[in-house]
Amino acid sequence: MVASTYTITVVSEQPPQVYIGDRVGGAEIVELKRKDDELLSSSQLAKIYGISTQTVRRKLAEHNQGSDGKYLYNPLVADSILNPTKTKTRGARRKN
Repeated sequence: MVASTYTITVVSEQPPQVYIGDRVGGAEIVELKRKDDELLSSSQLAKIYGISTQTVRRKLAEHNQGSDGKYLYNPLVADSILNPTKTKTRGARRKN
């Protein structure tokens, strides 16, 4: 009997807690790879965050990895800058 190879894709902020040699679903894990992040265009980021492409280009101008015609950004860097839930509050704390 010839063993077949299957690929499982896991998306997570932290690495999964599986190790080589573990058994998952009756199969043994023999290899773990981390997939490199693909670059996203300004239009893709605008669609994800609900803002205009010009706003994306302005906020991420320093992090452009494409040419002037192709605006490409690392999704992790873009998320840290464009995600409104992760922004810090500004100004002094209110004193009651």
